[in-house]
Amino acid sequence: MKVYLCILVLGLTSIFQTVDAQNQVLKDSLSVVKIISIGEKASHEDYDVKFKKVITDSRCPKMVSCVRAGEADVLVSIYKNGQFVADKKVRIDASGFARDATNLAFSATDFKIYGFSLSPYPNGVAVIDQKSYKLQVVFRPNM
Repeated sequence: MKVYLCILVLGLTSIFQTVDAQNQVLKDSLSVVKIISIGEKASHEDYDVKFKKVITDSRCPKMVSCVRAGEADVLVSIYKNGQFVADKKVRIDASGFARDATNLAFSATDFKIYGFSLSPYPNGVAVIDQKSYKLQVVFRPNM
């Protein structure tokens, strides 16, 4: 009975990992990648993305053992032709995986805008100054 239970658990785990991997967003050779600091804008075609602030940063610091990897939430503003469209909270997972559900900032007709990574990564207990943060923004063509 225990053997069947273990096989069932392993099977379900692999199914969920496969489904999760299918939702992962990857940068490809057609993607446009830009890195911006707080207050700066990244532009692509008629759209601008402004990195407004880091809302929370609960990523597990380097050299620390944590129960979970954590994440950072950032606020970005989307503009089209200079006109404000929306503010969007984007979650940056400490694992490095990007997903439509958490990393998508905006979906335009021809491309999607993602918040992909946030640096610097926490190192110990030192608080990171807001001005030090840099957000990697990816403009990924719709396929």
